[in-house]
Amino acid sequence: MKVKDLLDIDRETALISLSYLTDKNRNFYILNPNLELDYSLYKKIISIMDKVKDGYPLQYAIGKWNFFGFDFKVDKRALIPRPETEILVETILSIDSNKKTILDIGTGTGAIAISLSKFLKDSEIIGVDISKDAIDLSNENKKLLEAYNVEFIQSDLFQNVHDTFDIIVSNPPYINKNDYEKLDPKLYYEPQNALLAEDNGLFFYKEIISKAMSYLNESGIIIFEIGYNQKQAIINLLKEYKYKDIHSIKDYNGFDRIIYARK
Repeated sequence: MKVKDLLDIDRETALISLSYLTDKNRNFYILNPNLELDYSLYKKIISIMDKVKDGYPLQYAIGKWNFFGFDFKVDKRALIPRPETEILVETILSIDSNKKTILDIGTGTGAIAISLSKFLKDSEIIGVDISKDAIDLSNENKKLLEAYNVEFIQSDLFQNVHDTFDIIVSNPPYINKNDYEKLDPKLYYEPQNALLAEDNGLFFYKEIISKAMSYLNESGIIIFEIGYNQKQAIINLLKEYKYKDIHSIKDYNGFDRIIYARK
């Protein structure tokens, strides 16, 4: 079978899948449509296409997805890493702050913690998640990406955390019930507890902000990814608990997406 046979079925899915499964740039296949493919590879791509046609997320069908330049193993155990979350990592790397110790709450695949570890090799990073399945997945990614300065711990927020940190980062569940019911059906394949939050999507922000002071070093930073309409509510929470130097950053579509503040 040839590349063009796949492109005729579903060009975009074929190009993305071929790129991930062979580590060749998609342009390679655009420029070589008559290239003969190994039959086993062809069957894998067809299987991915069939799943995507049935509404299954492409990322899960492929089994890995790129985040911040690294290919992470992804499956139904944790949320699929999104491009908007890369802004969270970029912000941490760029802010003027100590970064020797970092806590990532709700680590999922480990994408944030591991990406930071690759650039902050002298830092000690801990990722926590309430889900044992997510912790298992993040440890698989730790091994896959050789992230030696990261530790993953099963913990309900701060429950099993006993240290203090220069930075506490979280991309918590922040979608409220009404918005959850309007999501793209593909999102329902992802763990509900990684998306849905009570109290109009603010539950986990309140929990983390109210307790984080005890786990932050002096002048430590707390930083979140937020929902498109949550900026003011979270700023109010930060002010209520006496955080200072509050900043917000927009995403690629112009929505408020990141908030950080200092102890």
